[in-house]
Order: sequence, then structure tokens, then C-alpha cells
Amino acid sequence: MNARMKLAVPLMLATTAVFAATGYANRNLSEESIVPTPQDAPYVAPADNAASTAAPSAMSAPAEESIATPAATESAPAAQQYTRESVTVTAPRPSNDELLRNAVMDRLSGDARLQGRIGVDAYQHTVSLTGRVMSTNQVDRAESLARSVDGVWDVNNYITARVGSS
Repeated sequence: MNARMKLAVPLMLATTAVFAATGYANRNLSEESIVPTPQDAPYVAPADNAASTAAPSAMSAPAEESIATPAATESAPAAQQYTRESVTVTAPRPSNDELLRNAVMDRLSGDARLQGRIGVDAYQHTVSLTGRVMSTNQVDRAESLARSVDGVWDVNNYITARVGSS
């Protein structure tokens, strides 16, 4: 490689980096496609008053800065407006099975007499309970609590007891 090529490649890379950093590529876009934001607006000095032109003293308050808007700037076209779009966050509605499962989980977790781990699954008004609790009484208690929730038609109880099961 000759000396000319060795110098040309770094210069081209540096020039490209400078153009990219300054946003030169965006200047080629049509003006209609660019929507200015308040951050892009130029700085406009405060309105004409004696405090802004005089030298600041130790007792005077600092002059307020203002940002120009298209309405305040005479040279800006009237078509440009600064708008802020609102954000709408949506989530899918929970299915009937999810609502039923959550209701059974709330009912089981609210009972202080249950000790252990219980898994809850719901499908078409049928609730399946899995896991382990301390006694057979708690197995029966969990099933009766699940049956007491509105919308539960059947309960498949697969809970095992640590003590007292045969």
C-alpha cells in the first residue's frame, strides 16, 4: 500500500465520524419529515430590559432564560408545531381462567390455618390443586376453600399431606 492510501483511509473514517456526530446526514431529509422538539429550538435572549443589558451585580437576580417557540419566532414557519404525544399503556384482559385462579389463590392465601405449598391451576371452571400441606385436615380445608369461590364447578385435589396420610 502506498503512502497516499495509508493517509486516505484514516481521513475518510475521521470525516465520516465527524459528519455522523454533527448530524449532517439528517440535514438531507425534507423539512416536512422533521418534527422539531423544544430541545432543538434555538436559545433566545430575554426580552429587552435594562437588567439583561447591564453588567450583573452581586445583588441582582440572574436573568431568566427562555426557549423560543415557533409562535414567538417570526422567521419560523407556521406549519411547525411542538406537540407531545401521550403514551397509552395497555395490557391484555385476563381470561376467565386466570381470574378464577387468582380468586382461588387469594382465598387460600388468606386462610391462616393452611401451612405448606399449594399450586393452583384453573381451566374451564375446574380448579386443580397441587402441592403439600402439613396434615390431611389441611388437604380437605384447601379443597373446601377452593369450592367456595364463585365460578368453580369442580376441584381436582392433588395435594398430599406430610403427616397422617396413608
